[in-house]
Amino acid sequence: MTLLNSLLVFLAGHKGQSGYDIRQLFQATPLGVFSDSPGSIYPSLARLERHGLLASSSETSGRRRRTYARTREGKKALDAWLATPIKDEAKLKPGEMELRFVMIAETLGWGKAKQFLAAAEALYAAKLKELEVFMAGPGTEMGRASRAAVDLGMRTYRLRIQWCRSVSKQEERT
Repeated sequence: MTLLNSLLVFLAGHKGQSGYDIRQLFQATPLGVFSDSPGSIYPSLARLERHGLLASSSETSGRRRRTYARTREGKKALDAWLATPIKDEAKLKPGEMELRFVMIAETLGWGKAKQFLAAAEALYAAKLKELEVFMAGPGTEMGRASRAAVDLGMRTYRLRIQWCRSVSKQEERT
């Protein structure tokens, strides 16, 4: 399942959202980075329904509106996608790790979310180590601006590691 499809199945599982509601979320929040076009949401919802991952119903009162709900098969597919380990953070879209964390915490529970954070922290630490080795070797030949850009990347990884540790210490709240 793709990130967009997983996100749509996740969102449909909350409050029985309409396609319009979901589209508004993508337009009004940072979720917009996960869909290149608001127009792609409706065909994706229809495809997910054809595959049995979502079910929809039409509301006849007021404006015409189709609401979506996650099916049992949709929950299974979402759970399986969320349980799939991320092997390379560099191949993800910005914010995907954080989005997966939220989806895991709300779908699979806090225990699984903490396991995910530990794995994310390990990925961030490995990437940071790669950059540190690079900066101690070939990076010494780079210009000032290039070194500053790599330094920003290193600081970002350090901040993400710190965030993972901080959130992992929090207890689940109901």
